[in-house]
Amino acid sequence: MNKRSSERPPCEHYRLSALRKSWSEDILRFLTKSTENRAAGDNFKSRLSASLTPELLCLLLYRISHYLYVNSWRRLAVVVSRLNLLLHKVSITPQSCIGPGCRLSHPAGVTFQGTAGRGLTLYSLAVCCAREGSGDGPVERGPRLGDRVTVGAHAVLLGPISVGNDTQIAFSVGLDRDTPPGVLVYSKSLRLTERPVAPAKTTRQP
Repeated sequence: MNKRSSERPPCEHYRLSALRKSWSEDILRFLTKSTENRAAGDNFKSRLSASLTPELLCLLLYRISHYLYVNSWRRLAVVVSRLNLLLHKVSITPQSCIGPGCRLSHPAGVTFQGTAGRGLTLYSLAVCCAREGSGDGPVERGPRLGDRVTVGAHAVLLGPISVGNDTQIAFSVGLDRDTPPGVLVYSKSLRLTERPVAPAKTTRQP
């Protein structure tokens, strides 16, 4: 195995087919986000309309930059990433690896440097990055998020922390430690609190 292939991530984002699949799942996630969207159905017209929204355009630019990065076209990857920042005010580093079915609800101000599984949700001004240094650093310095993780608006996740599957980070939370799967993390009286998330129910802060 040569050096280039040894650096390729297991998610196979170096393949165009993987890029298309991830993009397709991003669109499908968008189309099922609300009752109105589901009523429109999954067809060519609805997919085309969804593809032109800022949320999905910035995800497409990210996925292109990541595809270029893992195929060793690093300078071009950075150019596409900076174009994304210029057009959508979204900073997702090319080396960051995000699984399919991602949602960037109100994407302006989102910063991401790390890895995430399937079904990630990031709200506006959410920050997931290394504790220090530029966004050009390795993703190992940033958070590692599991599947179906939600990061609320203005939440800040710093450093090489692990966030378990199905974890919800509430708005304006500062998190710098590992969290188990299936919990709601919120801030109350400046103290970080975790509690299990009830399945198939919406959990609110008391």
